[in-house]
Amino acid sequence: MKNFTWLLVAALGLSSCVGTKKYASFVEQRVQTEQATPTLQEALVVKAPATEQAGHQYKQLERSFIPALVYWGWNSTISCELDPGLATAAVSRGMYQAADKLDLQNRLGGRQLVVDIRQTPGQFMYENKGSVIYLIFVNLTSGQESITPRPTDLVLHYQLLENGAVVASGEEMVKNTQEPLRNLWKSSKKFTWLYLDQFELEAGRMGEQSLHNIMLKLEGDLSKL
Repeated sequence: MKNFTWLLVAALGLSSCVGTKKYASFVEQRVQTEQATPTLQEALVVKAPATEQAGHQYKQLERSFIPALVYWGWNSTISCELDPGLATAAVSRGMYQAADKLDLQNRLGGRQLVVDIRQTPGQFMYENKGSVIYLIFVNLTSGQESITPRPTDLVLHYQLLENGAVVASGEEMVKNTQEPLRNLWKSSKKFTWLYLDQFELEAGRMGEQSLHNIMLKLEGDLSKL
């Protein structure tokens, strides 16, 4: 029985010590690199940020497994940067949805709003660590699996054009409100998928909120509309 317990703990530690290749498969099974959908509205143009990053990027910050006589421990910490195209597509969808709700075409009265996305969220840290301490009559086990987003806000620059001339411009920033996530019962893969779903929802919310904020700024000076 004791040997079985040791084997079980060994399997747990080894399976928990996720490397970048395995973690990349979790991410890439769930999300595909996207480009911002071209606008079908003449009133709104959303431009993707300039970037040299191609695809999702991963960096192993920590990976260890310690099988000692009375102590077993593991730690896998991975930094992940999602392809900017994923966030840009989600932000753009949110903006176009807001444009429909706001009846942007009529409110701009023939003018065109051009939005340049300068910065998007999409960086996070995955961490899976734990330990087992062997005592005489009992084993003490502890572990934690979590994903913590880097607090990167959405930053935009916008211009309002009339007959090709700039009549108003400015910058807009929307805070990223996505919270760290802790795994309670899902597999590592399903847990990562849950985080990615929440990320896309938050990016869409930021895009929608940004257009509302921009319109409030523009309408603060009626001469610009």
